Amino acid sequence: MKTITHLILRRVASGKIKLTPRLLQVLKELEQDQFVRAPNNVNAPARLPDRCHRAVPADEKRLTIVSPLPGRWIRRTECMVGLTFLLIAGLAHAASDSSAMDVANNAFSQGHYSEAAQGYEAILAQQGYSAPVLFNLANARQREGQLGRAILNYERAALLSPDDPDITANLRAARQKAGAEPEHPSPIQIAARTLTMNTWFGLASVALFLFAVSRPLKLLRPQARRSLNVVSVLAALALAVAVGALELRSPDLRRAVVVAPDAVAGISPVTMAAPVFKLRAGEIVTFQQTHGNFALVRNHAGREGWVKMDEVALVMPPATLHKG
Repeated sequence: MKTITHLILRRVASGKIKLTPRLLQVLKELEQDQFVRAPNNVNAPARLPDRCHRAVPADEKRLTIVSPLPGRWIRRTECMVGLTFLLIAGLAHAASDSSAMDVANNAFSQGHYSEAAQGYEAILAQQGYSAPVLFNLANARQREGQLGRAILNYERAALLSPDDPDITANLRAARQKAGAEPEHPSPIQIAARTLTMNTWFGLASVALFLFAVSRPLKLLRPQARRSLNVVSVLAALALAVAVGALELRSPDLRRAVVVAPDAVAGISPVTMAAPVFKLRAGEIVTFQQTHGNFALVRNHAGREGWVKMDEVALVMPPATLHKG
């Protein structure tokens, strides 16, 4: 019987015999008959013929397949529900942000510049710094007559979006209106300011990674040594340029704007110190150090003096401008 069963299975595997429900029933009966007629096999468990066996109608002879789809659909449904909640939360947050921006823009269009400025500052406090909101805030401060704070926010917007022509034009106009001393950066400084500091840092990181992995790749793939040499040279050049640009942009970390209408620099960090020179609102100074409620700054002429902390503001506040 075992030989007949194997012969049938071989012909089914070769495609000479088609597997039908009737053939499956025959194989099942042969298997039962084999166990009943093998009394000499002591290792085989005793098995009695199924006396309750009945003929299965042809319409009930089907192969049962356990489908994994229900569990899979449950998992997919859970993921879809989670993504839906995240999408709804994101849309609600975006709608609230858009509503706050609309309120501030409406206040600006109606001439309520102080109210509009407060609305833009609330958005910045909630979302972090971004060039469009800083630009609108600077416009509101300029219309309000606070040229120092207007120039400060134009400068911050220019840091995040250095190639925006509207920001550049409004910043130049605000400086002229305030009578602030114009800056005269060198061509190489202008080139370094074409990209943000985050972009230069990202370029340096990618170049350093490519330069580091090129050497082990040369050992693993000697046939690609020439191409990897080109990659190494280009990565080294890009790394040098990015590091040089970051070095040129490092003074931007200490750039500050005079926001008070009439700031007086004193000879020492005390309230009754003798005045040294005056600073215009919107003037760019370099932040040196702090002492209590005073900051030591240096103007474009190289003169140094102590001013109150609330009279100047850093263009790039520590750990804030990267949010935009």
